[in-house]
Amino acid sequence: MAGILEGQIVVVTGSGRGLGRAYALAMAAEGAKVVVNDRDREPAEAVAKEITATGGRATVCVEAVGTRAAARNLVATAVERFGGIDVMITNAGADRRGPLLDLDDDDWEFTIRTHVFGSILCSVEAAKAMRDQGRGGAIINVTSDAFYMGMATLAPYCVSKGGTYALMLVLAAELSPLGISVNAIAPPATRTEPMMKYVDSLGAMGLTDAQLAGFRSAILEPEDVAPLAAFLASPEGRKLSGTVLSMSADGPTILRGPSYDPEPELGATLRRLFN
Repeated sequence: MAGILEGQIVVVTGSGRGLGRAYALAMAAEGAKVVVNDRDREPAEAVAKEITATGGRATVCVEAVGTRAAARNLVATAVERFGGIDVMITNAGADRRGPLLDLDDDDWEFTIRTHVFGSILCSVEAAKAMRDQGRGGAIINVTSDAFYMGMATLAPYCVSKGGTYALMLVLAAELSPLGISVNAIAPPATRTEPMMKYVDSLGAMGLTDAQLAGFRSAILEPEDVAPLAAFLASPEGRKLSGTVLSMSADGPTILRGPSYDPEPELGATLRRLFN
């Protein structure tokens, strides 16, 4: 049977490993032609070989996202190799971590350049190509619930993911008239190299062995999360826009935005200032 993405052309940034690899494999399994991207050639080529070994179609574009030239090259690779672009997944990430007061400017710039500028530029260049093609498309930005939870020693990452969330909302508002859906995935704790390094560091921040064991037992595999991307790229998923999907123990969930409920606990001083 044909997959739900049969014939679609998909670019997945940062897909040489971790969640990006899982997204790329899921897209190919549903019939998409995939541009596999990584800053390093070896892992990107390994994923492309996994796809072609099972009868799929894939090509490689080695770029460190975060510049206009890199974004244009990614889109051009899809157009030149497969004839267009239907889906852009901005997954690439790289972060510097440590106590907030110890971070330097380069730590911030490196992380924000990859996550935020990478998402902005790849989304914009993909949207331009989709507009010119005249057949719509889908953009999927990968964010995280870290942006509103706050996670110690991950300040640049949390800030970057907040920027990615805001970007998704603006893109959704502006691109809807062009038939381009824009949504986001906020993966839960997933077994990737950066996540496992973070979990290993939690002991030094005071978590007990029992707490660490509980945390580890709840971690999902990348393959558990990847169907979210395939759904958002599908015709049914494209009916959504401005939505963030995540996973819980019970399955897919929608991550709701901020609410503005009355808070009497804010106290008498605040109430006095408004009277």
